Amino acid sequence: MKVERLSFLIFPPEKVDDFLETDEGIWTKWLRQRSGFISKRCLRYPGGRVEMMIYWRSKMDQARANAHPEHQIIDATFRNTVGHCFTLLYSD
Repeated sequence: MKVERLSFLIFPPEKVDDFLETDEGIWTKWLRQRSGFISKRCLRYPGGRVEMMIYWRSKMDQARANAHPEHQIIDATFRNTVGHCFTLLYSD
């Protein structure tokens, strides 16, 4: 199993709910269609920090999803919908 970890800072912190709802409706919906996707877990911390763990069957499944032609379209759709309320702090 491969765990992909992402850390975000949402600003203002009051936008965390909107950020997570948009993520669920765009990214998680798309991820569920990818081969090897197992699940996704989101943790909230004070001050608007959000951690996400995306569980994949293998590192190869994660790489295939990241290389999928729709990946950039989904990312642009997410960013256009949620706006400029977040900074990606960490990604592996």
